[in-house]
Amino acid sequence: MLSRAVTFQFALDPNLEQRVLLAKCAGARRYTVNHHLARVKANLEARSSERDDLTDEGTPRQPSTPSLSWTAFSFINEFNAWKNGQSDDSLVNEDGTRGLAWRHDCRRRLRVRERGCCPALESFSASRRGERSGTPVGFPRFQAKGKVAPRFRLRNRATPGRAPSSQPIRFSDPSHLRLPKFGPLKLFGPTRKVRRMIDAGRFHVYSATLTQRAGRWTVSLTGVAAELHQAERSRTDRHAIPVGVDRGIISLCVAADANGVSIESFEGVTTLKQAHASLNAANQALARTTPGSKGRQRAKSRLAKTTSQSRQYRRHLVHQASKALVERCQVLVIEDLNVAGMVRNRRLAKSVSDAAMGELSRQLLYKARWHGVEVRVADRFFPSSKTCSGCGEVKKDLDLSTRTYSCENCGLVIDRDLNAASTWPAGNPKSPPKCLCWTQRPLCFSLQPDPTGICTAKHAGRADRHPHNHHDNVMRALGRNRVLSRIIV
Repeated sequence: MLSRAVTFQFALDPNLEQRVLLAKCAGARRYTVNHHLARVKANLEARSSERDDLTDEGTPRQPSTPSLSWTAFSFINEFNAWKNGQSDDSLVNEDGTRGLAWRHDCRRRLRVRERGCCPALESFSASRRGERSGTPVGFPRFQAKGKVAPRFRLRNRATPGRAPSSQPIRFSDPSHLRLPKFGPLKLFGPTRKVRRMIDAGRFHVYSATLTQRAGRWTVSLTGVAAELHQAERSRTDRHAIPVGVDRGIISLCVAADANGVSIESFEGVTTLKQAHASLNAANQALARTTPGSKGRQRAKSRLAKTTSQSRQYRRHLVHQASKALVERCQVLVIEDLNVAGMVRNRRLAKSVSDAAMGELSRQLLYKARWHGVEVRVADRFFPSSKTCSGCGEVKKDLDLSTRTYSCENCGLVIDRDLNAASTWPAGNPKSPPKCLCWTQRPLCFSLQPDPTGICTAKHAGRADRHPHNHHDNVMRALGRNRVLSRIIV
């Protein structure tokens, strides 16, 4: 059964013709999203102005303008009729024809772009009704060229009975990926693992998302894969005693078991601090350029490249730490940090953001499920740093500048981070942490592989009752599970 949501990411090396087509498809996506947002905004403003009018009795007048449906299926039907010239408000070209003149160039991309604004509109509507917690969400912003990352998604329209080598999205050779309308695109990095999984029927590609960041195009192959081998999920060489993971700024994380034995300490992520001088120089060079000039484009490219290198190196370090923890430990205990609240502290915001605390916990959760490791989330307000791992005594005051913990009761002198990591799994007899065993939400669809390696879905969460929406329903289910794996090249 293919039930493990996985994404493989590769860097692309397209030729000039393919780069032009990639830019056109990304522009078609922005155009489609802005079209739907403009329709929805105009409808909301019209209905709001009609409500402001009062009747003869002084009561608000009911709007005569009908409301629009915000579902992806409704957007697809409306946009297909509008772009093909079948709608009353379709564009009229110079030669007298109706519809978009360039719709045939990016036809496959325009079919699936309606889903780009549906989640944003749902969040906006839920926040306005008071059904969404957190910061209020405003109306989605229009996507302008140069201010949003160029990207679009291609669906792998697979049919049962066809071999993986005949799918629309497939590897033509070890260094090229074939996409519809694009032909073979050259890839950077090894593809042997992905190709073997596809040929063996252990991985099925649902879609390919192409994104441009810092002048480089990348492709993300999203789909479902088979579970890891049982021998990997039930390894006997893992540390049996529960291990606490304390995240910090100086060290990325410190792992120690309940007995105070240090498992491993990972180097702190300071990529942003190391690249601070380069970023300052790139920003100053950008400020000295003339808007709209070629020099400004080169300066923006250098700044984006420096930022991208810092981000990729940070992600690489976090992947190394999370993989080492799930391979060496059987039970992990992590703390429930309020990272969003910590970033509000102007003195720690830069360091907290550079430490990637939220990304580490996200990777630990999905990798632990893959490898059969139990993860427990400790209470956010448990004083782990102030609690002695030897006797359980709790200090009243402990400054952040104090890096060595000294217990006045038992005389224990230990590193502050190591003491906090040892306290999480041990459980304080005076104030035990409320540890909750984390359980991954099961996938809301069932996949059965057939002899040809093609997956057929039996159930897809919240189906729109339309035969062509199966792929979108499966992708929505994958997104709710928040499981992601990237191969960084």
